[in-house]
Amino acid sequence: MNRHKILVVDDEERIRKICRIALEYAGYRVGVSQNAQRALEFLEKEDDYELVLTDLNLPGLNGLELISEIEKRHPHCKTLLMTGSLSVNYTYTKDCLHKPFGFVELVSKIKKVLSSP
Repeated sequence: MNRHKILVVDDEERIRKICRIALEYAGYRVGVSQNAQRALEFLEKEDDYELVLTDLNLPGLNGLELISEIEKRHPHCKTLLMTGSLSVNYTYTKDCLHKPFGFVELVSKIKKVLSSP
């Protein structure tokens, strides 16, 4: 069982809950945040998060802005953007998870990102 630590950032409680349950079932340790600012606070307090799974559309800083801040402040932490929008230019991000997604797709994408250099 892996024990990687993941932070899920989404302003929709239902999405946070579904991701948390799925990822914990897959063996990950999971934290959740409803916005980017709070996520950055979690990362400052607990520097052992290995991946942040963030929604694109968040109140305040959006997901791309959050990823940019994480890359500056926590370069060891990997990121994965999730969105329901197909009109976003993803060249900024390395990986993206399109909503709606299933359990297998979520876990597979997480494993891929965590195993990448």
